[in-house]
Amino acid sequence: MNIFRHIFVLAALVPALASCLSSVKQDGDRKVIVFEPVVGTEVRSENTVSFPENTEIGVWAVTPDGKTFFEREKVVFDGEKWTTEVPHYWPRDTKLRFFGYAPYGCDVSSDENGSLAIDSYDLSDDSDGLYISEVTPDCGIDAGAVHMTFRSATSKIDFRVDNGLNQVTSVKVEKIILCGVYVHGSFDEDADPQWILSGEPADIVAYDCTTDGGDNSIGRDPKFLGKTLEVLPQQSFPTVKVIYSFVNADSEWLPGQENSTEELQAKWEAGRHYTYTLILTETIVKHSTGIASEAE
Repeated sequence: MNIFRHIFVLAALVPALASCLSSVKQDGDRKVIVFEPVVGTEVRSENTVSFPENTEIGVWAVTPDGKTFFEREKVVFDGEKWTTEVPHYWPRDTKLRFFGYAPYGCDVSSDENGSLAIDSYDLSDDSDGLYISEVTPDCGIDAGAVHMTFRSATSKIDFRVDNGLNQVTSVKVEKIILCGVYVHGSFDEDADPQWILSGEPADIVAYDCTTDGGDNSIGRDPKFLGKTLEVLPQQSFPTVKVIYSFVNADSEWLPGQENSTEELQAKWEAGRHYTYTLILTETIVKHSTGIASEAE
């Protein structure tokens, strides 16, 4: 009887064991949510480039009826793929839509529709600018990598310098400083304008030969110096200061010379890249009107 009883008990356990194994197998088959972030390089087109792999992204996932699946999760590139820092798995019974921003360190809030806002943003704390994604269509477990397109919410500025002094004078640029620009404000994706500036204007160093290196000698053709600056979209009246050294037939190198432009009368829009050409003369730095292109 004991043998038959043991056989009966084992037979009764088989369905339960099969159910457990099935559950484990299903959990093992669950798919981790992975992302494919790109940066839109033109404001009104589908041209994109891969997202910088060293940048951390903040992402929300919500259901079609607006319920939060996860909130402001950090998404990083692990060398092979983009995933949340703590893995999240696709739900089986609903679809999701995604939206986000970069870099992750910004204090960004969101509503259920994916509109993002920042109460206090300081560009001096974040020299890489701000990127906001479009809300993705609803997608589910079979979607593959989630394609997220980010657009720049800030503007880009760079400078080229030309030697406009006499033919026997050689020039080396020491610094280029963008003076009198707003670096602090609040952002609301749904507002018009999206940026409300605050605080006092500040100066931003666009080039410093002691830290940026490279050949800082200036010839008779415009030469790009320094880095591309991220700036807040604004309509303002900054100037550009150039500090330089020069030498001619009658002198040694004379460092610490300084000249500035007149007010640029700038109107910088989000997602645009502005290039200014600066021409050094004896009395003033002449400048071109900023030539705008799509941000890259």
